Amino acid sequence: MLLKELLASTPVYELVGFRKIDITGIAIDPEEVKRDYLFIYAPEMIPLPYEEAVKRAVERGAVAICIGQDQEIMPLNVTFIKTYHINRFISAVARNFYHNPSQVIELVGITGSHGKSTIGWMIKSVLDASKQDGVIIGNTYCQMGGEPCRLFKNAIFPLTLNPLLYEAIEKGIRIGVVECSYTAIVKDLLRHIWFDSIIYTDLYTYFQNHRTDSHYLEIRKTLIDHLKSVNSPIILNVDDYYANQLKGRPLVGYGICHKAYVYAQWVHLTQQGSRFTVRSPEGSWDIVLNVPGIHNVYNALATIAWCLKKGMDMELVRRGLENFESGVPVEVGDYDYKNVDIYVKDIVDVEGLDNLYLKLKAEKKGKIVTLLPIGGYIEASKYKEIGQVVNSRSNHCILVTDYTSHSSMDRAFNIAQQMGNTVIGHEVDCYKAVQKAVEVAGENGCVFVLSPPNFNEEFGT
Repeated sequence: MLLKELLASTPVYELVGFRKIDITGIAIDPEEVKRDYLFIYAPEMIPLPYEEAVKRAVERGAVAICIGQDQEIMPLNVTFIKTYHINRFISAVARNFYHNPSQVIELVGITGSHGKSTIGWMIKSVLDASKQDGVIIGNTYCQMGGEPCRLFKNAIFPLTLNPLLYEAIEKGIRIGVVECSYTAIVKDLLRHIWFDSIIYTDLYTYFQNHRTDSHYLEIRKTLIDHLKSVNSPIILNVDDYYANQLKGRPLVGYGICHKAYVYAQWVHLTQQGSRFTVRSPEGSWDIVLNVPGIHNVYNALATIAWCLKKGMDMELVRRGLENFESGVPVEVGDYDYKNVDIYVKDIVDVEGLDNLYLKLKAEKKGKIVTLLPIGGYIEASKYKEIGQVVNSRSNHCILVTDYTSHSSMDRAFNIAQQMGNTVIGHEVDCYKAVQKAVEVAGENGCVFVLSPPNFNEEFGT
């Protein structure tokens, strides 16, 4: 590719030398330079002094050198390019050299604090069940079609990611999954990658520092600017604290506490896996997972939401999830898994609520933990009656305040006043509250989620 073509739409502010020279490759390590290469001096990535690195690259055949604002042009018989942003330059030239592969392949980007790799491999398992070849690229690995994983130091780096996508296209693969970490986004490694859909596993990072949490949120939100279309779906965990920050976009919600486009009911957790019923406007299905943990139920819900929006056969989706095993290169985590049931019910009337508790007490031997999101269309006075029922029937109650409602804290206080004997906890995030409730319930326990009707109905219901 001619240098002048390679530099199209790149952050270049000075060029000294010839533009009409052929570039056969790009490298940031001088030891990887070959004849007619473009060498990019990135001091953060290659711990070599500037002059030593450039001279070595030229000796090995570099015909063009890209440097930052702080370096001086050296008296060498090569073309020098100066950029005001090395990372963005690398991202742009990698896109150009490999003919913008993300525009050709259908890509889903997965981001969040937890679950990125697992959701990616769940999607890959569904694609396998559907006999569709896909490529999945994580921070340190890549699997293309049915080939074993290839390990990389950083597969998301533009000079690795773009050639992998280009290779996938050459092999006839048309679907790709990319794990998008905070680091990859903030360092502009994904600046010139375009997505057909995005999955947000969560946006609340639990740093317990509002400024830090907000920073991570804003960085992850920038991934939306990489969508190919204004109608590209954004798959979102509606139980997440910051879910409301993305309102007004084409959201496809999934969760447990609140109704959304995809939500779970009647969840049964075991030490080996889980069973649950998933509901959607497209239908209702019973799902079996062979990996344990409530977090994997959420991961499966995200996968289902993406698959349904893609129009995939739900029977193949279910088969792919049932085939998913923990033997893929994802972090399993050190958890003490218990047998716990999770029931989700709309709060309709107090008398019916009391009957549900009596039924649960007759069926369950362990603790009953109530999870109560505060919000939705329920009169404040009714919360007092609900609090009295919970106090008499539940061993523990976790209140989740609705951050979108100014009166939620007052309602939570009114409920707490009615619970003289019940142990009370408080969370601002349903996703975290569900996990805590499962832990508190313990072996053979039960989590009873009292979901206010029509709560968060804007998330794809």
